[in-house]
Amino acid sequence: MSRSTRERRVLIIDDDPDTLALLRSLCLETGALVDEASDGETGIARALQVPPDLILLDMVLPDATGIEIATTLRAESRLAGVPIIIISARRDQGTKVSALEAGASDYVLKPFDLQEIVARVRAQLRNRELFERLERVNTELRLANLRLEELATTDELTGLANSRHLRARLDDEFLRAERYQTPIALVIGDLDGFKAVNDTYGHHAGDRMLAQLAQRIRAQARSTDIVCRHGGDEFAFLLPHTSVEKARQFAERVCERVTSSPLRLPGGAVAPIALSCGVAAWPESAGITIAKELFMVADQALYQAKASAKGGVAVAAHATELPFEVVHNEQRKWPRNSRSPSGVEAV
Repeated sequence: MSRSTRERRVLIIDDDPDTLALLRSLCLETGALVDEASDGETGIARALQVPPDLILLDMVLPDATGIEIATTLRAESRLAGVPIIIISARRDQGTKVSALEAGASDYVLKPFDLQEIVARVRAQLRNRELFERLERVNTELRLANLRLEELATTDELTGLANSRHLRARLDDEFLRAERYQTPIALVIGDLDGFKAVNDTYGHHAGDRMLAQLAQRIRAQARSTDIVCRHGGDEFAFLLPHTSVEKARQFAERVCERVTSSPLRLPGGAVAPIALSCGVAAWPESAGITIAKELFMVADQALYQAKASAKGGVAVAAHATELPFEVVHNEQRKWPRNSRSPSGVEAV
C-alpha cells in the first residue's frame, strides 16, 4: 500500500480512562488506527517504536507535563514531522505559547467539542500526508540532482571522473595540502599507439579498449585517489598525501599493467599500445606554487616521456636538479649522470 493511501496511526497519551476512551472513539471515526499510553515515558517509547502520524497529548500526566513530553518528542529526528495536538484545561496565554514553542502543532481546550476534535484530527492527518509527499518530492529532487552532478563530472565512456571533476578536485586537494603541509602528486598518462588502433579498427574498437583499460587503471589506485579521463586517450591520477617518489612508483605500476596485460582487438590481435606518464608533486617538484602549476609541470613531464620512448615515466625534478628524469620500461638505459640527446636526465 502506498504512503498516500495507507491507514493512518494516531497515538493518544492520556492518563484519564474516560478521556482516553472518548478520544479513541473519535479517532476511529476518521478511519485511523489507534495506539494508547497512560504516561509520558510509555508514550515516548511507543512513538519511537512505531512512529505515528499524529499524537494527541494531555497536558498533565503522572510523570511529566505535555510541554516536557512534546520537547522530548521533537528532539527525535524520526518524529520531527509528526503533528502533536496538546489537550489541556489551562486557558492562560503563557501555557499556550509555551506548548506551541515546545513543538505542538495545535492546542485544544477542555472541555472540547467532539466535532471540533474530529475536524482537527483530520486536518493534522492531512498535514502529515502533505509533509510526506513533500519529503518524497524532496528526496526525488535530491536524487535527480545527484544524478545530474554525476553526469556532469563523469566520463560517459569509461565511468571515470572527467576533466571538469579533475579541475575542481585539484583545486580543493591542493588547498588542503597547503593548509596541512602534506604532499600531493599528479600523474598524467597518455596512450602510445592509440591513434593507430582507431585508424585500423575504427573508433568503436578504440572506445571499447578505452573502457576496458580504464577499469584496469582504476584498480591500481587507492580509494582516496582521483582517477580521471582527461580527454581522448589521456588519463590523470590525482594522488593526495603522496610524495614524488611514491607517485613515480605508482606511475610505473600503471604503465607495467598496461603493457603486461595487453588488450585484445577484434580478430584476436593484441592492442599495440603502451602508456607514458608524467609525474609532478608539491612541494618537491620545481616551479609549483598553485594547483594549476602542478598540472602544467606534470604535463611537461608527460611531453618529455612521450618524446623519449613508449611506456616511459618522466618525473619532474627538484629545483636544484635537472628538469626531468625519465624511467623507461625498455632494457636500454642511460647512465644516471649522463644526458640524453634531448637534454633529459635518465636513469
